Parts: sequence; C-alpha cells; structure tokens
Amino acid sequence: MPWGPERIPKKLDADRVPHAVEAAHTELSAGRTDRALAWMRAAIQAEGLPTAKREEVQSLLEECAARRIEELSKPGSDPEELAELVDLDLPRQLAVTAGIEAARRMIEQGELVDAFEIIQKVDTKYPLHHERQQAGEVLGDIGLALSKDYSHFLFFYDRQDDAQKVLEYLILNYPRAPKCDEAYATLSRIYADERNWSLAVDRLEKLLLNHPASPLCLAAQAKIPELRLQSIASPEYDRSALIRAREELEAWLHAHGGEAMEQKVRIDLADCLRRLADSDMGIAEFYGRVDNPAGARRHAERSAEEAREAGDEGRVARARQFLDEHPPEPGSPEPEKGAAP
Repeated sequence: MPWGPERIPKKLDADRVPHAVEAAHTELSAGRTDRALAWMRAAIQAEGLPTAKREEVQSLLEECAARRIEELSKPGSDPEELAELVDLDLPRQLAVTAGIEAARRMIEQGELVDAFEIIQKVDTKYPLHHERQQAGEVLGDIGLALSKDYSHFLFFYDRQDDAQKVLEYLILNYPRAPKCDEAYATLSRIYADERNWSLAVDRLEKLLLNHPASPLCLAAQAKIPELRLQSIASPEYDRSALIRAREELEAWLHAHGGEAMEQKVRIDLADCLRRLADSDMGIAEFYGRVDNPAGARRHAERSAEEAREAGDEGRVARARQFLDEHPPEPGSPEPEKGAAP
C-alpha cells in the first residue's frame, strides 16, 4: 500500500497515457482539480500518441483546466494559484480566463498592482484575446481605485504614480473601455497636481475627442481653460494662451449658459479678462516709454475694454487715466477701440 498519493511526472510516455486519463477522472471525481490538471498536462507532453487519443487527452485537459479555474474563482481563493495558470501551456481561452479571474480576486484582496501586472501578462502573451472587454473593465477598476489612494512610502513610492501607470496603459490599449472617460479625467487631475499643465490639458482634450457623449465632457470643456489660466506665470509672455482660454470660456458660456457650472466659468472668464487687461496695459506703458503714442493708446483702449468686460472698475480707471495722460497726437486718427496691435 503506497504511503501517499501517486507522484505525477511532468511528462509521460505514450503507454502511460491511459493510466493518466483514468487517474485524472478519479481525481476530478474526488474534487482534486489540481492533481487532475497535473495528470493531463503530463499526458499532453507524450510523443507518438494516436490522433484519437491525443484529442481525448486535449479534451480532458480543457475540462480539468476549466474545473480548476472555476474552483479557484470562488471568493476567498488564493488568486496567485489562478495567476500561475497563465504561465502554463493551457489553451488560449482558458489561460486568458484564468488571468482575468485572478485579477478580479486580487482586486478584492486589495492587491491592485499585482492585478494590473497579471492583465499585462495576459495581454503580452495573448494579444487581441477574446476577453478584452472584461480586461478593460478590470483595468478601469484598478486604475481608478489607485487614484483614490494618496498614500506614500518615504520618497520612493506613491500610489498616484501607480494610478498614472495603469490609466495610461488603459487609454493606450483599451481606448473604448467603459471607464476610459474617467481615466482621461483622472489622469488630467494627476498631471495638474504635478503642475504638468500640457499633459493635464491634453488628456482632457482626448476625452472630448474620443468620448464626445461622456457626461464628463461638460466639466472637461470648462476645466481646459481653467488649466490654461493656472499654467500661466506671466501675462506678458503668455498672451496667446490667455486669448485661447478666453475663447474657450466664452464658447462654453454661449453653449451651456444656465448650467450649474456657469458661475465658476464666469469667474474664470473675469480672471482671464483681468490678465489680458494687465497685459495690454503693460504693453501700453512700454509704448509710452519708447514714444509710440499710437501704440500706447491702442493697447490702453483695449485694456480698458477688457477690464470693463471683467467688471473691474479699478483697472478701467487706470487705463482711462493713462489715456488722459497720453492724448493722441494732433491730426492723428483715433484708433478703433479693441483694434489689434
């Protein structure tokens, strides 16, 4: 009588395959799916099997793998055992299913980075696999969950970095995934926190381009010019960005007046107009110093108009005082208000 269960070799000779098939059926009946699968993995390695026998072994291998995946997919099971099945030479469909289920179990246990890595492994080993929709959903869950974790470990580990990595992978490889619009918006927030304004704006622009029906688009359209304003350090050197932000804010108000965000957008527009007024006033003062009265008055007039639209009487008064101190030259036509320099 043997002292323990029969040892399962990694590979069998053809004449031992019938015994392996019988043993696998016995193990399945006893609920020992791990041993049943091991028998069939050894049997499929046998050389010189007749076609009918090889088809029988392949069919039983798939049955054992499916039963094993089903068992390990139950709540409370060790996801690492499921993940190990991805590395075995299982049929493509079963290996992919094992990987996706392993990732889901890892999410339940809070192992978010491990879940991401197993999805990456599945994608690398089986490109364009049959469960891409499910994989995209899982990636969205992982990345968004990580984005809500602001924990750090010294200076070397930041959950926001993990969120950025997962969400960038998602938008690159699964651009039509259900939560991709949230991924774009979250990435914009992460980059804005890092003061990486160009990427923060870019991700929102891609949200509008790739997911125009998303309910997040309304806020994204208002956020883009806000980010532009946050990025501007000096109105003297960023007038083009100010002009673009103004156009975007005015377009939002024209299209979405009456929405809940209107007051915030109007505040941003007033901020933008005040900065434009300061920019024009600075240029006017420069022209005044270099004895270019026409240019000085042109920019002062525009500064007054921008300040008036912003509702800033102080800036209006400053511009009007400058104009009073720099009257037009005798015989020169007064430039049209708001004329371009």
